[in-house]
Amino acid sequence: MPSISEYLTELNRQRIQLAKNLTSMGVPANVTEKLNTLVPKILQIKQSGNSTVKEDVLLDTNSFTSKQETVSAYGESVYIYESTSAETLQKLSDVIEKWGGVSNSNNFVGDVSAKYGIAVSNWSETSSDTGILFASPLKLNTGKLLITINASLSSWMNQQLHLNLIKSDGTVSDLSTKVADGDFAYTFDLVFAGSTSLKDQIINCGNITAGTYYLYISGTEKADNSNFSYNKVEYLNY
Repeated sequence: MPSISEYLTELNRQRIQLAKNLTSMGVPANVTEKLNTLVPKILQIKQSGNSTVKEDVLLDTNSFTSKQETVSAYGESVYIYESTSAETLQKLSDVIEKWGGVSNSNNFVGDVSAKYGIAVSNWSETSSDTGILFASPLKLNTGKLLITINASLSSWMNQQLHLNLIKSDGTVSDLSTKVADGDFAYTFDLVFAGSTSLKDQIINCGNITAGTYYLYISGTEKADNSNFSYNKVEYLNY
């Protein structure tokens, strides 16, 4: 059985190792600090600027109180791709204007029951599909990626979504070309069922190589009298 002295020696070795591990994760720590100082610093790992854990919110309309609020917040940073249109990415604000403005019923913004999310299926051209691209880059580290989507959809709907990560320089021309060509670095499929409306759906994307990516979600079929509105999209990279 180890002696008290041996226990203390091992405890001191682990204290020093903890300090080194914290430093490697981007949290300032010193090998001379005591355990009661080092242990609380574990909670700082997620917030540290050099941490390997990254998270961000690409879309969140849940607290909005009007359609115009959605347009003001995301009209310039969210792009829409209509397969029956010019087959190019268009700013959400431009698409809304094209279809009659924010007050028009077919305006790509859901109503209060859809939490004023970005609507992509309330049309009659059922042979077409609509894609949505978030212009905020995902600057990912090599590691695992989780994407969470919350959407409002009609109870009778099932949507087969394709979550695509695009490696791009971020210009609209490059993104448009890669969307049209299907030039995606990664693609992950998700069946969104009506029973999951307004519930978080977490997609485990597995291992991702470090790089700057853009999230483009395709496969949303347009359907008469149906609703599919994105309310929140966020990711966690660790």
